Amino acid sequence: MGLSRRHFTERLLAAAAAGGAFAPVLAFGGETPARIDARRLGTIAKRESQYATTYVDREGAYLRMRFGVNRCLFTETSYNPDDPAELPSPYTRAMTVALAYAGQLKRMVEIGLGGGRLASYLHDFVPETKITCVELDPGVVELAQLYFGVKPGPRLELVTADGRVYMARAKERFDVILIDAYQGTYVPFHLVTREFFAILRRKLAPGGVVAQNIAPSVLSLRGMIATARAVFDVVDLYRAGNSFVLLAHDGPAKSGAALKARAEALQASHKLRYPLALMLETREAGARSEERPYTDDFAPVGYMDYDRRCRAGTK
Repeated sequence: MGLSRRHFTERLLAAAAAGGAFAPVLAFGGETPARIDARRLGTIAKRESQYATTYVDREGAYLRMRFGVNRCLFTETSYNPDDPAELPSPYTRAMTVALAYAGQLKRMVEIGLGGGRLASYLHDFVPETKITCVELDPGVVELAQLYFGVKPGPRLELVTADGRVYMARAKERFDVILIDAYQGTYVPFHLVTREFFAILRRKLAPGGVVAQNIAPSVLSLRGMIATARAVFDVVDLYRAGNSFVLLAHDGPAKSGAALKARAEALQASHKLRYPLALMLETREAGARSEERPYTDDFAPVGYMDYDRRCRAGTK
């Protein structure tokens, strides 16, 4: 008889608790290969792991990190080596609105590194914060450093680990928790459940906020709103191109005036490339849903039509 999802998750956490410390990832030395190899068009790097096949492609001025599913390729990160501060993906820009919600900006954690552009952007523009990036796939971590300008240091830590296990064991509390864990059309179910959000809530510092990227082609938007609302007092939603960014926190709801004032203060002090005040214009305050929350026993993710077609090789 197979394990239920809940029992699978419990065994995952128990196994991690019995293991040693998470391994930090060392930076690669020398010139960033993106400056050299990326002059060629097409695929310039490929990594195969037990988790995914990851490609780095060159398209014009941009490098793309892509995950392969049969004949389908899904872009996870876009990067302009000649303009490292650019965030080409709308959802990545929208996730920075979390800065306006957080009471402090001392510690952040990002679950799901990808090409590391969001973490690198925050590292460069918010010098008072320390950022930890948690990525399961060591191949992704390697490519992020080799081709996407990710440079670990005293304020930017890379950890290879399962995101839920890391958060369950973390001793620190975080002012901002960023969730962006995708593998093409799939997101690990144990990173979108009520039980996972409960872990995040315990790891938030007072006044902290959780921000999650939601791609409707992969995750049910209303399902994720219901899941976050099952744990947190307030859920706000932001439109970002074809995706959404969900913001969840405890305490009273943030007024539009308070968020605007905080955004303008951060802009004046940090000179952010992408002003937060512009993103606030897409806010859906107090989002609610009557759908059933995702739980460790019920999380129907990764079964959208697009996903099935790609995995069957018909897309």
